[in-house]
Amino acid sequence: MSLIHPLGRLLVVSFVVMAGLAGAEPAGTVEAEQEAAPRNYGNLRIGASTSARRPSLCLELAPLDRISVEGCGTGSGFLHHDPEPEIAHFRAHFRLASWKTSVGWFQPRLSAGFAELQVGEDSGGFHFNGTGPTGVETAGPEVGASLRALLPVAAGVELVGELGMNMAYFRHAPELLRPQRVWHPGASLSVGVGF
Repeated sequence: MSLIHPLGRLLVVSFVVMAGLAGAEPAGTVEAEQEAAPRNYGNLRIGASTSARRPSLCLELAPLDRISVEGCGTGSGFLHHDPEPEIAHFRAHFRLASWKTSVGWFQPRLSAGFAELQVGEDSGGFHFNGTGPTGVETAGPEVGASLRALLPVAAGVELVGELGMNMAYFRHAPELLRPQRVWHPGASLSVGVGF
């Protein structure tokens, strides 16, 4: 006859199992640490921005894993010729980290580059030391931060979303035909597909 009561045996077994679980890695943790974020080489996104009334299009290419370059704007000059004010963004992103969650990967990033402010139909080129020949555009430096989400959907293809904030400085903005302020804070939200 056993000296340990069945309830006592259940408590001992439960204690051993819990002690074993406490010392072990949670299920999937080692695998999650070894699994890398999907390598996104490029993506095309559409969304809303405080920089313009029209939808914003963003094309991003990543020559390196942590560094990418991006252009965002409404497509003024080739998708439409509306003389509405807008800011186009041309920047490089640096990924700080990647966190895997149940819905995909989240990646905080810092950015730096330049932006172009236009208050009429854009002419070619960028004008950092003044306004363009028609007085409707000027360019200046920009910095920002964003949070990107990657959701793998098929082999090598991801849904991409990004929420960003930026600050641009246009020294010559008061000289435009429609004078503007020098500092332009902005925010954007875009979604799309990448590979």
